[in-house]
Amino acid sequence: MKIKVRLFGRYRDITGKKELELVVNGNTIWHVVNVFVKQHPAIEKEKKFIMVSKNNTYTTFDETIEEGDTITISPPVVSGG
Repeated sequence: MKIKVRLFGRYRDITGKKELELVVNGNTIWHVVNVFVKQHPAIEKEKKFIMVSKNNTYTTFDETIEEGDTITISPPVVSGG
């Protein structure tokens, strides 16, 4: 299925794009993240820390997706002390 993916932070810098359309063979956000990381291997080390949302609501990797959903992928948030 085709999924629209919005990118933020350094992921925009890495891809040079604000949005992508990914073809995903699976029905969870985890499948979307895996396709994204496969296309951009520099992100592999932080894969499990990526922040995701579905249709503008933060969620987890096991959230199910449907064609037409918009997934947002953001770098992990780091705070200083």
